[in-house]
Amino acid sequence: MKFYKIILGIIIISSHTIFGQTENIKDLPLPEHLQDGTVWEFQDDLSDNFNYTFLPKNKKTDFGNGKWFNFYQSKWDGPGTTYWKYNHVAVDGNDLIIKASRWKGKNETAPKALKFNKMGKPKGGVSAGCITSNKTVVYPVFIESKSSVANIVLASDVWLLSPDATQEIDIMECYGGKEPGNSYFAKSIHISHHSFIRKPFTDYQPRDKGAWYNRDGVTGWGEYCWNNGDRKYVRTGVYWKSPVHFEHYIDGELVRVLYDKALATKINGKWEYGYPTMTNGKLDVQYGKQKITPFSTKDTYSFAELQKASKVSSVSIIDPYEYQGGKGFTKPLNIIINLESQDWHVKAGRTPTDADLKDPAKNTMKVDWFRVYKPKL
Repeated sequence: MKFYKIILGIIIISSHTIFGQTENIKDLPLPEHLQDGTVWEFQDDLSDNFNYTFLPKNKKTDFGNGKWFNFYQSKWDGPGTTYWKYNHVAVDGNDLIIKASRWKGKNETAPKALKFNKMGKPKGGVSAGCITSNKTVVYPVFIESKSSVANIVLASDVWLLSPDATQEIDIMECYGGKEPGNSYFAKSIHISHHSFIRKPFTDYQPRDKGAWYNRDGVTGWGEYCWNNGDRKYVRTGVYWKSPVHFEHYIDGELVRVLYDKALATKINGKWEYGYPTMTNGKLDVQYGKQKITPFSTKDTYSFAELQKASKVSSVSIIDPYEYQGGKGFTKPLNIIINLESQDWHVKAGRTPTDADLKDPAKNTMKVDWFRVYKPKL
């Protein structure tokens, strides 16, 4: 027997028999590529099947047996025209619910905005949900989520970030909605990482074409996941194997690997191996994207082939400017899941309408489960 509550526009579904109705995430098969004899240990203190109820709160609150809290890792309340709000987060017995709405200015809910008029758009602000883990992860670790992206011109994100905000790994960054003017980005899932210097602010991320994952038949991930109301989900994962080795997975399939000074990306059924180059201390660019010099093309993925490409390269694909001191990614990282309105989209006029922000068919990201494994060393 189920009963329903509507609180702050979020429908909460409760049931005495809800537990056990969804997949046992511990026993779900890992991606085939990881089934190589490695013994994987499930991290229960970081994983969550969201088979419980958490009602929206108007204050910073822990939930999920202390695994999460309903805000960003610091007091910062979001990029671009984003205003992260405590009460835009809930768990409905089946899914984590992250919603968005029009920012209400002086009538906003908690927390109070750090900057009242972001990007000079007092009527264009977006209130949104964000959660952060109370524990950090560190390599070697495999992390995977099963998410249903919002069908709106906002980023649906699952990512990792160091507490000092200098090292970031993006498991999923998906601009789901086609309108207004977002059909080009809506068809892709962005998988990447960032190496930052905070002062003066400097940002490196790989900007080659392979950082954007496309799937035949999907013209917009928001429409795909909305699926006429019968929500679909996409699994996105990363194996942070070492400070200089990241493996990205979509629906259990290995699609992209970055290792030391080279990378391999599966494009149109083929694995393309290559490496970055520099001229006069700056990364080379070609056709508006980071230039990757081709090394080889293969039918299957081979780490040995990637190692060969790395050996002929002289430029790191992980941190070419050595913002992390040449050590790669070594810091413990928080887990963050959120919606956000990023400044580069807003500047280009890609921002949600009032109608979309009021529409539960568009303004909601859902996460069915989130799981973490570490290899037994």
